[in-house]
Amino acid sequence: MRLTLREAAASLNCSEQTVLRWIAQAGLPTVRLGGLYHFNRAELMEWAIHHNIGSTALSCELEPEADPACARVSALAGALRAGGVLTGPPGATLPEVLTTAVAYLLPDTAAEERELVLTMLLARESTGVTAIGGGVLVPHVRAPLILGDNPRILLAYPAAPLPESIVPTPDHQPIQAIFLLASPTVRAHLTLLALLAAALRDADFRQAVISRAPESAILLAAAAAERMSEPAAKIFGRHSA
Repeated sequence: MRLTLREAAASLNCSEQTVLRWIAQAGLPTVRLGGLYHFNRAELMEWAIHHNIGSTALSCELEPEADPACARVSALAGALRAGGVLTGPPGATLPEVLTTAVAYLLPDTAAEERELVLTMLLARESTGVTAIGGGVLVPHVRAPLILGDNPRILLAYPAAPLPESIVPTPDHQPIQAIFLLASPTVRAHLTLLALLAAALRDADFRQAVISRAPESAILLAAAAAERMSEPAAKIFGRHSA
């Protein structure tokens, strides 16, 4: 899961000098060992999404492979349908909201495991902003949530928007929608993340999410956004209709 400087530049479709500039000026996560830079694939994907780097270059990270678990990630809408929509989880703080959201996403998981997932999510939040702007938060952990046999994305709407004083955001807008991802494999997680990132750049899908449209409308918008996404089609080795 580690990339060299050259591989990271290729993944982001930019020069090595641009990657170095992003390390120095934009907090691109890396580790330097023996004078060489090393990049975590999942962290690179997360950073790119939160800095609005297009998913076209990132699609090369997700070449199709004979992985049955990955193949089951058939559509963004399917993962959203499996995860569901949770409206109004109680709480005035992020930990309170995430506690309810994690329990909803993982209803058959032992309480101890849900507590561990919550701890991992909150630990990730404490190391930096994972809000992507426009009132949307996609919390991640440095080790993705690899749980269960089927990919799931939960869309949770806090009872009241979470202000910047509670969750720092790049555009100072309060958090209105939170997405939580659970995947059967790391590759499936990266695939879901790429699909969700592409969809959130689609005006109709984002509007459906922020306006709290009915779940059926959100699923239709997700499917339409995926069909419009050329990179998403590449991920699954198929062409858009």
